[in-house]
Amino acid sequence: MKDKLILITGGSSGIGLDLAKEYSREGCSIILLARNQTRLDDALMQCKDLMDHDTQEFYAFSADVDDQTQLQNVVNTIITDIGVPDILVLSAGIVQSATLMNQSEDEFSALLHTNVLGSRRVAKLFIPHMIEANQEKSDSNPQNKVMSCHRQICFVGSLGGLIPTYGYSGYGASKFAIVGLAGALRQELSQYDIGVSVLCPPEVDTPMVEKEADHILPQTRFIKDIGGTLDVEVVSRSAFKGILKNKFIIVPGVMAKLSYLQMRFMPGLFLWVMQKLVDLAERFVKKEDEKPVGHL
Repeated sequence: MKDKLILITGGSSGIGLDLAKEYSREGCSIILLARNQTRLDDALMQCKDLMDHDTQEFYAFSADVDDQTQLQNVVNTIITDIGVPDILVLSAGIVQSATLMNQSEDEFSALLHTNVLGSRRVAKLFIPHMIEANQEKSDSNPQNKVMSCHRQICFVGSLGGLIPTYGYSGYGASKFAIVGLAGALRQELSQYDIGVSVLCPPEVDTPMVEKEADHILPQTRFIKDIGGTLDVEVVSRSAFKGILKNKFIIVPGVMAKLSYLQMRFMPGLFLWVMQKLVDLAERFVKKEDEKPVGHL
């Protein structure tokens, strides 16, 4: 991995930042994209502190994945002044726990714009340059043309993009869309030696999840507590290994893997169990609501 160039959107915190730190330890050069420049600068310093050798380079660009013009300018600067990324990680995203009837059109639209359209927009801007760079590399060394993927794109999805979950009709829709997008793109880019992966973690201990805790639905919280919360380091290490192997679906954590496999091979039984958990959560919430004020 030494001397690879890694670009990560949403790289100022959470999974994006921890994965950037993982690549920094491996000797890669890092480019971080996020909206908040102050947090980006702090994230970049954390990556530099873990550098493996003194030829690694570190860059941070403030950009909103929803702003096509701003993003195009940043991509042009990166391609011209730095180079074409070897690995593109699309980690920028937002979350909201809300039932369909209680979620506004603007809130639903925001989830789709950031989680789906934002990731698609970044990928589409970089893919032509990745294809061209791969072609130049293949032409210079035709014997190794099909030995391995020269470049890789990893979308950060969610276990909620593989398993429907109460309260995530909007968030789940955006993450299910990411899995479909990534799967089709993987087929489209195979001929150009570009691999595509999608990371689908369960709940992860990140600032975004901490913020969600302020408004998460109790039924959603009940179901997610059964699966547990993973440390971000576990997720980033799993992502690192999965991307290296050009694995399509990357699911970190034992419980998450079991849930994914059950949903995939025994969907009827698994969804029946999920519904029973939702019913149990509903009864628990109702009982809590019926407690008199001041009840201990």
